[in-house]
Amino acid sequence: MNSTSTLISNSVEDLSKVVNSWLEIFSEVYKQLAISLWSSVLSILSEYWLFFMTVFFIILLIVSLKAMLGRWGSLGSFLYNFFYFGILFLICLILGPEIFVKNYFNTFCAIILYPVCYRLVGIILERLGLIRHR
Repeated sequence: MNSTSTLISNSVEDLSKVVNSWLEIFSEVYKQLAISLWSSVLSILSEYWLFFMTVFFIILLIVSLKAMLGRWGSLGSFLYNFFYFGILFLICLILGPEIFVKNYFNTFCAIILYPVCYRLVGIILERLGLIRHR
């Protein structure tokens, strides 16, 4: 019975080593994928920055006009996405694209970034007089 438990114990340890090595490999692949995608995004943005800025201002103009006509939801959505993705862009510029594959970064987004962007948009819409304080 002792040899059987030793055999099972060794198999479990071997399996654990295999699983851990696979997890490390996947982690490295995700990290390299993030770096590759980030370099692609930066090259596209640097090449077509004027086009993206023009589209951004056209959309801002359209949602602002809709907000003046009483449909402020599209302005709120636009501002929220602008703040959220803008902050993510700045974080990635500062800390590098590897930050997106970290588990604690997802927690940061869920607990801090979502509510901060949501509240910031609420403050802006209140100051513009589009919504009342609840």
